[in-house]
Amino acid sequence: MMGSLVAVSSWVLVVAVLLAASTASTAARRPGGPWERPRPSTAALWLVVVVPSLVQLVVPALLPALERDSARIGSGQLWRLVTSVVVQDGGPLGLVFNLFCLTLVLVAAQRYWSAGRVWITFWVGAVLSNLAVGPVLEPVGGGNSMAVFALGSALVSNLLLSRPDRRALLWAGVAIACMALMAAGRDYHAVSCAIGLAAGLVPPHGPHPQNPDPQGPHQGSHRGSQGSREGLED
Repeated sequence: MMGSLVAVSSWVLVVAVLLAASTASTAARRPGGPWERPRPSTAALWLVVVVPSLVQLVVPALLPALERDSARIGSGQLWRLVTSVVVQDGGPLGLVFNLFCLTLVLVAAQRYWSAGRVWITFWVGAVLSNLAVGPVLEPVGGGNSMAVFALGSALVSNLLLSRPDRRALLWAGVAIACMALMAAGRDYHAVSCAIGLAAGLVPPHGPHPQNPDPQGPHQGSHRGSQGSREGLED
């Protein structure tokens, strides 16, 4: 029973993160909905994870070559702390779940944070999670889920410190409840959530201000109108 609840909470968590970050960003007067077109940095991070994960389907040897293996990491293969993120140990269903979570949380993150903070939180969260769970909880494995949960949890704690509106607060509360359920079920992903919650405490708090597109339609229209007025004045 608890295992099923934990599994459901994982799905609900990433959806709640997306809705919380999107609502907070909209309240901060950032245009666009939750399904904003991916930025190049977001697409690049997505591809870094997805391409090797798909290649693994036809080259299964990638998993043992790149996965987290605490014994080998202890012997000096530190690169496994990073490469384990781009291979999946859950079979086709695990791959679908992990890529679904990756997509939703990256969409949420690009609405809320700068590209640099998204990348840093994702990879630092991955490395710290691997170090934390590897020795005892999950010595061998691979997947992007821990990095994703760390990033998503960081968004939630950062959002809570920014005095969000009621809707964003509601979805953040749902996400926190899911994390608590994962911890109660002794799911090792709760460790990643704890790491992410701590990372989100780092300021600044609240959505990153969006850089306006200098060639955007509104600004372009404004320039066109200004040019017309200048032409009439001449």
